[in-house]
Amino acid sequence: MLITRLNIKGFNGVNVNIETGPLTVITGPPGSGKSMIIELLWRVFRGIRDRVILEDLSRVGEARVEITISLDDRVKRKLEEVGYSGDNISISVGFDDGYVSAVRVGEREVMVVELRNGVSRVKYPLDVEVADASVLLNPDGLTPKGQALQLVSSASEDYDTALTVIKVLREYLSSVGVYRMGPYIDFRGRVKNVNASYTDFIGEHGEHVVEVLSQLFTDPRRDQDVRFLRKIFSELGFRNFRAGWYGGDLVLSYIDRRGLVHIGDELPCHMKTILALTTQLLVARKPSLILIENADFCLGEGLGNIITKLLSNYIDGKQLIMEVRNKWFIDELKMPHVVLYSVA
Repeated sequence: MLITRLNIKGFNGVNVNIETGPLTVITGPPGSGKSMIIELLWRVFRGIRDRVILEDLSRVGEARVEITISLDDRVKRKLEEVGYSGDNISISVGFDDGYVSAVRVGEREVMVVELRNGVSRVKYPLDVEVADASVLLNPDGLTPKGQALQLVSSASEDYDTALTVIKVLREYLSSVGVYRMGPYIDFRGRVKNVNASYTDFIGEHGEHVVEVLSQLFTDPRRDQDVRFLRKIFSELGFRNFRAGWYGGDLVLSYIDRRGLVHIGDELPCHMKTILALTTQLLVARKPSLILIENADFCLGEGLGNIITKLLSNYIDGKQLIMEVRNKWFIDELKMPHVVLYSVA
């Protein structure tokens, strides 16, 4: 499990404090902020690779998101070598007319960074202007500007230690697969002019499902996964399911309940959603975080058993946080350690 706690205050009027699990299901009435939770998680993790963008989100007063993340043993050992111990880290980003981010290991604060009016500063463990604080956990951007190093020479050792911690955490979180899907799934059963290079992401709306599946079906190491996939779709009434080349295109093919053969045809909507979820689970890195908005898109009652099989078989090493809109989905999901959170 990656995220253990999520605290949000003020963004779009959302105020939540959630202890998350390997599978966290977020529900609530329309307009309650379910999608905003997924959006904020995505933006914070994207901010580790790119930059934090929160200024376009509506908020009430000072807004803040704080994410607590568990650490593996390797990372904990590296942090202990420089004097920091703890089972988790916390990353918080607050926003008013600028933003302030803070990083803690356990209960110990590592660094506080401010970006305001285009000026980047580290506020702790010293107060100094730095190159660029818009990217979270970015040692390069946290380099003091100009002659600042000379001005803070007495604290340079503490600052170097803090930068070492930031680097370790960045390497760890950059190795995690982070995927966002939804709010709808829609893709064709036939892909022309395809670049079938391997990817571990099916796309937010499943647009790369066919290409990814074609890789699985031609990889002998994934035979067990392919058999499982075919079994699942056989239970749904789609036999001989496969992905591969046909007439110069990559296609999905199957035989339906009436015995009709489909090659590259449009798939039923519910099959697209289940296929996209399955494919992403199959190819996601370990560890990984999979964020799904509107996870029950096009699904109907009676499919909970299928979803449970999928998640039970492939959730190991992955954490799913999903927003759902239908009560039946929750009632039919029969898995241990599911965290259900209802947004008021």
